[in-house]
Amino acid sequence: MNKPEIFSFVTEENIKLNVNLYKAKNNRKNITILYFHGGGLLYGVRDDLPEIYINNFLNAGYDFLALDYPLAPESKLDMILKSVFEMLFFYLKNLDKVFELKNNKYVLFGRSAGAYLSFMMCDMLIKNEALMPMAIISLYGYARLDEVQFNTPNKYYNKLASVPDESIEKIISDSPVTYGPMNLRFSLYIKARQEGMWIKHLCGKEDPKKYSLDDEKLKAFPPTILAAATLDPDVPYRMTKTLRKLIPNSHLITIYREVHDFDRDVNDESGRLTYEEIIKWLEDRI
Repeated sequence: MNKPEIFSFVTEENIKLNVNLYKAKNNRKNITILYFHGGGLLYGVRDDLPEIYINNFLNAGYDFLALDYPLAPESKLDMILKSVFEMLFFYLKNLDKVFELKNNKYVLFGRSAGAYLSFMMCDMLIKNEALMPMAIISLYGYARLDEVQFNTPNKYYNKLASVPDESIEKIISDSPVTYGPMNLRFSLYIKARQEGMWIKHLCGKEDPKKYSLDDEKLKAFPPTILAAATLDPDVPYRMTKTLRKLIPNSHLITIYREVHDFDRDVNDESGRLTYEEIIKWLEDRI
């Protein structure tokens, strides 16, 4: 895989965000995939996507841009969304001068919470009459935070050992966090899901409905490819099926098993086949 070029951006709130840019060497399409990692907005890193999948996009001629964003609970959701939109707007405004890219065509791609950010950014782009993505790629994503399953204790995570309060206190920082490796911050997510407090960590006192996209907004979205597992314990499969029904020109890839991030294991055929189908779908749509 090409070594990425790393760029930095500082938000209006003085939060430094880094991005990794990988450029395709052959068959260049001059279209950039903008990638947001998952992790419940509590943990995760921009370079978490396995190399084999990034290479799939590069070999197909797409450039690939992986972006940081601020994490909760150090940053509340308003700040996270504002920061991501600022960075996205900066990219669109400076893609030629800073990133040396020739075309402003792009696709939003997110896994889990990253897919949620992709959907929310799409809505903000529409409101601001900004350049829209050509397509969205959502892997086990969601567009609403006011779902009952997100706001009540999670049975799957309650089978795991309880996370003590003391260990959480050691994780939370006094300043914004933009790079949160799973081995350092995953217990934050486990505890939040065990106690049904996940969305509270993101929204604070605000109503989760404020951060949820209604049916009419989704109808205005660009072509979208979705993938999810039928027995996903983190994000129920029915949420992806609903997105499939509401977003025009959308396509659903169904994985029949009990797992959330089915593409994490690169030796699992499900991941390989999913990315192959995504590339083919992009070829047919854009």
